[in-house]
Amino acid sequence: MRDTDNVPAPATIESLGDSVAKLADEVYLSLTTIGTALSTLWDRLTEKRRLALRATDLALLRETILGELERRGRLFNGAGVVMADSVLADRPRHLEWWLPDAQRLNLELNPDSEYFYDYTKMEWFTVPRDQGRRWVQGPHLDYACTDEYVCTFSLPVTITSGTFLGIAGADVPVAAIEEVLLPRFQAFGQRVVLVNSQGRVIIGTDPEFTTGSKTSRMDRSAATVPVESVPWSLRLLGSTASH
Repeated sequence: MRDTDNVPAPATIESLGDSVAKLADEVYLSLTTIGTALSTLWDRLTEKRRLALRATDLALLRETILGELERRGRLFNGAGVVMADSVLADRPRHLEWWLPDAQRLNLELNPDSEYFYDYTKMEWFTVPRDQGRRWVQGPHLDYACTDEYVCTFSLPVTITSGTFLGIAGADVPVAAIEEVLLPRFQAFGQRVVLVNSQGRVIIGTDPEFTTGSKTSRMDRSAATVPVESVPWSLRLLGSTASH
């Protein structure tokens, strides 16, 4: 059972926002656990060897990552760490990313390949790297794994010196977000959508605005309530939704 289960139906748009923020906080709690495991491992091994870690050393994070995947169940369809450029001794780029079936994700990280996956240009990586804060990108289609809409949550991982090691992250399917939050949205009794910072719909109770659609056609007078913890907001469209 997740912490968001058995929460009373929200009576206000603000309490609905609290439900969204609580779900996001659960995700970031897991990412903090993974990120702390990475920074602790880095400090311990570099102090012992006086050398940077190698990619194979990150296999020691496996149990921590798989533990968070098991803990979160269907909320995560992948999680792990994504390393900064050239921070490892043996590889310029590396992901230690695991799937719920205990399989490690392998992506093409060779810049000369036509299938090169350049994660250093992804928003979920650049915002934590450049701004030192946690972020969530999406909804976007997860072409690398499931071909379903996901939101990629991430936070920066640093060591005591301030060196940026990379990010701890997780892919959260929109379907899983919907499973937790949609009953609360429906119980609210008014048409409401959850949107990201670019105005794209994540979930909602108005069939006109589906996941990934833009909200530019919405009435500009619609009330907007920011959500704590994430760069999302709720748009209140008024009138009782049909469902």
